[in-house]
Amino acid sequence: MSKSTESISKGIDISLKKPILFVPYAIPIIIQLVFSALAYLFPIRYYYFLEMPNPFISLFGSFIAAILGFIAGCMLVDMANDAINNLPIDLRKSLNLVISKIGTLIVAALIAALCSITIILLPIAMFIIVIAIVEGLDAIESTRRAFDFVIKNLSEVIIFMVIVIVVGVIFSYGFSLIPLIGPFIGAIISWLLNAVFTTSAVYFYFSLRIPPPPPPPPPPPPI
Repeated sequence: MSKSTESISKGIDISLKKPILFVPYAIPIIIQLVFSALAYLFPIRYYYFLEMPNPFISLFGSFIAAILGFIAGCMLVDMANDAINNLPIDLRKSLNLVISKIGTLIVAALIAALCSITIILLPIAMFIIVIAIVEGLDAIESTRRAFDFVIKNLSEVIIFMVIVIVVGVIFSYGFSLIPLIGPFIGAIISWLLNAVFTTSAVYFYFSLRIPPPPPPPPPPPPI
């Protein structure tokens, strides 16, 4: 089994055994569902007979959910890190860590967003935030480490990325095609898959990273 498929399998296994990993995404899921429902309750009418869900309400809800989802995703990276290393998972501790590093994480997210614009740099974007939180690095060093990590493990990273994208499209957009309730189910599935794939990405990084060299020994005491 390749490291990419092993990581997806481990992400699913860890998430099912520790469902607390889904908790950070509860608030953005609720926010997005509420605003989606409001968009249907207050539709825009065209030509007095054609109605459609209010796109302004939907976009505003998606914007709020995205902000909260970013914080939740960063929390989840730290929680997955603890789970993989057999440490206790603490929601408050992970939230405090994200808040304390919010400036670094915002810069890292902006760099990742710029990388995501191009398909070539998309694999790097996937691991910048993971490395920033797991290794406790600043945004620039996290980006450099992400470049090194992807270049050294390019084939495995591409396979991992393709699996994540294909599975996400099949499940999220597949369910969204169901009449009436489809968009709501698709949104929930999308957030839950994000949780699983975030855990998988952390495991994937740990399984392939080169550990840093040990610190040099202390100098001998003076004679």
